[in-house]
Amino acid sequence: MFADEMAGHAAWARDWYAAHGRPWLCAGAVEEFTVADPVVRLGGRPLTSRELARRFQAAHGAVVVAASAGPEAEAEAARCWANDDEDRYFFMEAYAAAVVEALLTEARSRLCAWTAERGEVLLPHYSPGYPGWSIADQASVFSLLTAQGAMPGPLEVMASGMLQPKKSQLAVFAVAPAGTPGAATADLVPCRHCALPRCGFRREPFQG
Repeated sequence: MFADEMAGHAAWARDWYAAHGRPWLCAGAVEEFTVADPVVRLGGRPLTSRELARRFQAAHGAVVVAASAGPEAEAEAARCWANDDEDRYFFMEAYAAAVVEALLTEARSRLCAWTAERGEVLLPHYSPGYPGWSIADQASVFSLLTAQGAMPGPLEVMASGMLQPKKSQLAVFAVAPAGTPGAATADLVPCRHCALPRCGFRREPFQG
């Protein structure tokens, strides 16, 4: 009974989002950068992260990506919460988060193909808010994209560094010469590269 009820909520979230969701994805290449650990100055914007600096030691360019599930899912989740429908609120939030992860996976797959054509490889992405990278750098990463044109959907960086809509993510991919270690193009599982120890949400094959 409980499993059937949860399956029903999951199906509702999937169907509702298919009808109303407006996800989007955009990317922009940045070739100008310098590294002085722990600062990567990308396109003139300083980004302070020792892990990011480590990835850029072997790089000769970058791609900045923005992905968003759109504001529609957030508004529907808020409506569910206001109506004391906590189960549907949870499933809509979870579904929107999964959409963002799927968008980033799609972005990496496409960018891997693009860099392969150029004789390059793509290193796993890193994002503000990941271990060792302050969320305060969201605005700088965001400005690298807005400098190249308008976003395909609504996105705002709040004073706290949080994104609005909240089910959105900014990511930086370092582009390196072919043969660079740690750049297997077929490896699209985020958990393999996550630096967060003892994560309670890590995929089971990558535990431990």
